[in-house]
Amino acid sequence: MNMLTQLTHFYDRIFRLNPERRVEKITLYFAILGFIFHLLYIFAINNFEQISYLSSGKSESYLAAIYTPFSILLFYEVFLLVIIIPNSTSAFVGKQFEIISLITLRSFFHDIAEVDPFAQIEYNNPLFLKIGLDLGAALIMFGLTISYYFFYHSTSTTDTSFEKERFIQVKKMVAFIMMILLLGMSFLSIGHWFTDIYNLLNAGVKTPHPDTFFYADFFNVMIFADVFLLIFSLLYKASFELLFRNACFVITTILLRYSLHTEKPVAYLIILSAFIFSITAQILFQFAVKNKASSKG
Repeated sequence: MNMLTQLTHFYDRIFRLNPERRVEKITLYFAILGFIFHLLYIFAINNFEQISYLSSGKSESYLAAIYTPFSILLFYEVFLLVIIIPNSTSAFVGKQFEIISLITLRSFFHDIAEVDPFAQIEYNNPLFLKIGLDLGAALIMFGLTISYYFFYHSTSTTDTSFEKERFIQVKKMVAFIMMILLLGMSFLSIGHWFTDIYNLLNAGVKTPHPDTFFYADFFNVMIFADVFLLIFSLLYKASFELLFRNACFVITTILLRYSLHTEKPVAYLIILSAFIFSITAQILFQFAVKNKASSKG
């Protein structure tokens, strides 16, 4: 039994126990605890002068606490992204769309906490324009994600050949390695995050905006995983249409990664371009497959 088969069997033993539900429950518990802790933290700095210096003497909105559980729940989405790798490359890309859309929607909860609830709403207020941009971009991403899945399901195939089964084993090995990296990077990021918070609070500065909280680094890993799977897939099913579509998926992952370190609204333009690029590639792939099938018939 070679190493690939051993890793595949180990992967199957782990996921035969349905760890998704267990991780989901643990994530929900942490989200609840994080939400309560953040609410208590805001209550403390708003009502006790002894520790009000933590926010530079400024009161914080309780709406900011919504951001914390939403950030924790995103971890579960990344976990699902990893375990979906053996199922389908297209589904893997679709899950990336979901995560980026949720990160965009999460920005609303951070930005809305900066708004003075007693201030008069003005259409030219930069903060309100920023919030409107977050919501508009999130809705467009949601619509494009639904469109992507529509074309993905309409092109799904049921190839059960030995070559595909062998390729699934390779994808399980990649998923297993990425799961280890995900856990390691998560713990390291949490440690760095709390260290940054401690240093900033001691300096009387607000906590940092965790928009790219470990996601940018993990997208770097996904880029190389995409390229590896793309090259390896050619050993079992080489065609121009498949190669082109999967190469487009790699480009999409690269664009999504760069969007995480780009200022808005340029970041949203990059994300929407990546979405439209993949959807177009999927439509063209569907057309090519149908055209080839009809020509053979």
